[in-house]
Amino acid sequence: MNDITHDLRFSPLAADDETTVGQWLRLLADSAGDVPEAAPPCTADMTGSLRFPPPATKLEDWVVRHDGHGGRVVGALRLALPDGAGVARVDQLLVHPQLRRRGIGRALYERAADIAAGHGRSALAATVVEALPGGPARDPGPAAFAAAMGAERSAVPAGVHQWLDLGAHDPLADGVPAVPEGYSLVTWGTITPDEYAVRVSVLERSLGDESLGDEAFDEEQEVETSYAREFETMRVGRGRRAYHTGVVHDASGRLAGYTSVSKTTGNPEYALQGMTVVHRAHRGHRLGRLLKLANLEYVLRHEPGVRLIETANAEDNDAMIAVNAAMGFVPYDRWVFWAGAVGSGD
Repeated sequence: MNDITHDLRFSPLAADDETTVGQWLRLLADSAGDVPEAAPPCTADMTGSLRFPPPATKLEDWVVRHDGHGGRVVGALRLALPDGAGVARVDQLLVHPQLRRRGIGRALYERAADIAAGHGRSALAATVVEALPGGPARDPGPAAFAAAMGAERSAVPAGVHQWLDLGAHDPLADGVPAVPEGYSLVTWGTITPDEYAVRVSVLERSLGDESLGDEAFDEEQEVETSYAREFETMRVGRGRRAYHTGVVHDASGRLAGYTSVSKTTGNPEYALQGMTVVHRAHRGHRLGRLLKLANLEYVLRHEPGVRLIETANAEDNDAMIAVNAAMGFVPYDRWVFWAGAVGSGD
């Protein structure tokens, strides 16, 4: 198709530019059919994301307009720049469905590479959705585009994207399993209680693999500056609600694991099953399954309209994928990591 890049104009996407933000939201809505099963874009969540980045991460948001289409936004780029990393992550590279394969995607990628180099990053990384054998068809275009840009598939294990349809399967039909002796369950909402905030941070950042006796790891953090509090700032700023269930080791009084489900303001039927982590010293008691089922019951008490829950796990995380499958989660596609080198910013 015809290349139309000579009429493109790039500009930063600012949260207080209501006209441009509105056009960006329309672009997101028009592109929602790329993954039909996904929740529709939530206005509060997306506009909030312009003001509240993830912890320890700078976001560069850009849009591109085309003079031949009324100067309207026809593409968008979000580049995430985690502190201390050598890689910039492409979280969004989007072209309006009616204007694809006309050079806009390449122009956005080149802009991303320039920004990354300017921030001293040596590579761009991105996640590409691919079909699973026997699963729903997925557009092969994104993977072909990444390869055309010189990127390569990463050796990092892909993520398996799973959905649970509560209308088709009830994981709570047999109730919540009994809590093993020596443990107790606790629940909390969007904001983690002070007594658990640091421990949640340590469990999440280490995936439960830090040394059991390493008390100094906990003491290095303050509650108000912990990762949990930083993440909550983003979550609240984006209008999200969350539900947590934790398991406490009674003898030590320490949080041994927890799980989280969150949801946006605008999609009452959809929820996201997030982190589930159990400290390595407490594995083997089926605490992961217990946490997920107990938390699902907790979620549905407060959000009875939820019908669809999505989650993802690294494809080599056999244990958690098995827990999800037992609950009725069905694999839909794979999230494959790609990376490409960028030039220096000199």
